[in-house]
Amino acid sequence: MSKEENKGEGAKKEDEKNNEEKDSGSAINLTAESAGEDNSQNGKTLDEFEQENDKDKKIKNLLAATVVLAGLFVGSLFVDVVQFITKSGYSEHALRSTEVFELGDKTWVAYSEPAIETKVLVAESEEDCPECNPDQVLEWMRKFMPTMVIDKVSASSREGENLIENYNLKTIPSFTFGKEIKEADFFKQGQVSQVFEEKENGYVLNSAALGVPVGKYLKSPEILEKDALIGSPKAEEKVVVFSDFQCPYSKNLYDAVKETVDEFGEDKVAFVYKDMPLEFHAQAENAALAAQCANEQGNFRQMADLLFDNQETWSETEGKQVFKGYASQIGLSAEDFNNCLEEEKFKEKIQNSLELGKSYGVAGTPATFVGQEFLNGAVEKAELKKAIEDQLNKEASVRQDPPAEDSDREGSANSPEADEGDNAGGQEE
Repeated sequence: MSKEENKGEGAKKEDEKNNEEKDSGSAINLTAESAGEDNSQNGKTLDEFEQENDKDKKIKNLLAATVVLAGLFVGSLFVDVVQFITKSGYSEHALRSTEVFELGDKTWVAYSEPAIETKVLVAESEEDCPECNPDQVLEWMRKFMPTMVIDKVSASSREGENLIENYNLKTIPSFTFGKEIKEADFFKQGQVSQVFEEKENGYVLNSAALGVPVGKYLKSPEILEKDALIGSPKAEEKVVVFSDFQCPYSKNLYDAVKETVDEFGEDKVAFVYKDMPLEFHAQAENAALAAQCANEQGNFRQMADLLFDNQETWSETEGKQVFKGYASQIGLSAEDFNNCLEEEKFKEKIQNSLELGKSYGVAGTPATFVGQEFLNGAVEKAELKKAIEDQLNKEASVRQDPPAEDSDREGSANSPEADEGDNAGGQEE
């Protein structure tokens, strides 16, 4: 082929390529023009088309959600009907509109009060302390607080130890409540709230104020350094006595106390006297003040002897003058004693002692604690001696054979509750 033929063939291919590009451009322009014609015919821009598509999607999603919700409602309603007919259970929807319903062998009642968290401190074993069973008390309390959610906690468990520490519990059983108890109707009635002592984490029942019997004491009442003593402050065993100088039963116990100390020896046993003047004894507080003022000068026993020996005499008097005469008889500093008595220097101490007794459930006098054992009323000397001997033997055994943790909680006690007034057990309330 000649050069001219080659050149002509190349020009021909060039022309064909240019024609193809023109055709492609024409197609693109045609598509754009067609789209523009469609948009102009519908009066909408591309943005408007996109917005309309989004709207359609939202409507479809909303319809789908409505269908799902409707299905759930119908299904729930169906479940309610089926459960109601078959008595196989209730849904929340049904329960909200039901006051009373039966399920199996139980009848359920709706209350407007909140559920009350109730923790009950109990003995590790009922066999060790049958009197510690709280069931009878709980049954009675349910009549007034039916929404209690009860949890029995062993005193020897870690949770029990925390309850004892946080609420300063002294007895078994003890009853603690969550703060929601304030919303209970029973709590709001009259003076009822006064039998509940408020703590940081809730409330604790004042068992003595409500008349709940004590099954067992966890510890004996605290002994203070300047408490009045019959015996030596270094005695091996100290017995705590709550007493009223105007109470005839306290007088009877005092005689047994002196004989017991003399028989055991002052280095072996001492009696710590806590004042508990009863309200219906008009001169009991003045007598307690006189005894404390004498104790300040180291002559408590001598003053106590005079007060009990002359109980019938000074009980008929008024004021403090008679006690000043007793102070003179036993050789006390008249000036110091008279100032102490007139200023009622130990009135707060006596009140604290009274409150301490109440916190242990003591409602009358005399009341005696030998270790963790409680002796109610004017017990005979033989019973008092036996309790002391048992406590001394127990402590000796502990020293020889150290107990496992928490064994110091062993012991038993009867309730310090007594009938009102003078009772057969020899106690006044």
